[in-house]
Amino acid sequence: MSGFTDRLASASQKTQSLVCVGLDPDPSRMPVASVFEFNRAIVDATAALVCAYKPNLAFYEAMGLPGLQDLERTVAHIRATAPDAVIIGDAKRGDIGPSAQAYAKALFEVWGFDAITINAWGGQDTVTPFLEDESKGVFVWCRGSNPGSADFQDVEIVGDGGNMPLYRNMAQACRQWDTKGNLGLVVGATVPEQLREVRAACPEMPFLIPGVGAQGGDLKAAVRLGSDAQGRAALINSSRGIIYASGGDDFPQAAAREAGKLRDDINRVLEADGKGWP
Repeated sequence: MSGFTDRLASASQKTQSLVCVGLDPDPSRMPVASVFEFNRAIVDATAALVCAYKPNLAFYEAMGLPGLQDLERTVAHIRATAPDAVIIGDAKRGDIGPSAQAYAKALFEVWGFDAITINAWGGQDTVTPFLEDESKGVFVWCRGSNPGSADFQDVEIVGDGGNMPLYRNMAQACRQWDTKGNLGLVVGATVPEQLREVRAACPEMPFLIPGVGAQGGDLKAAVRLGSDAQGRAALINSSRGIIYASGGDDFPQAAAREAGKLRDDINRVLEADGKGWP
């Protein structure tokens, strides 16, 4: 295991949870005006129930400098309230050379994220600059949860193992590039067969699995096909299904209820398969 995978395993064990909460603030849906106060309430209510938080940078960047200030305050609050939680900067950055190095510095050193998401369309040059610190995790967008992912990610190509879809070739390449044990994959819960294939190709790599909840992914399939042989190394992400569980003043309590339900539903699957928490 690497520094990052150790950190991820510890966070999951402490809360007995594979749940990751996506912090995607939308002022039109928030029952309070302040993005930070909204996030603070969500984090306070769910800290004991989840192992990770995933702020999606697009939502904060869309609000300009005030949004970025709220993101900074949110990261600091997670550190103070849930110090064991893994914080994933969902940035999907993708570039090469000095630009990639600058992105890595910004996300890991300036923002202080424990892990990030990236887009590896540019190949290994797009990935390597982010992997230098083994304590920091990198999740490559491999097979999306959105229907349009099939437009390119499912295209059949000729790879080292013969004909295969592009997402599987991406997974196999990432496994080869994972020399420090801190590289993972994003694979959607809405595509269980693809999730099964990618896990078979990468049995030990950590997976970030979006698409449950609002996107309708099959939770049981996501847990059984996306976790490793021990029922770990998976982050089951839910964003809208948790943070917008209520549009009223009780939104923190509703978020805690949904996060707890998701954790319990995941753990029932693990227990049924003999992979429950010790």
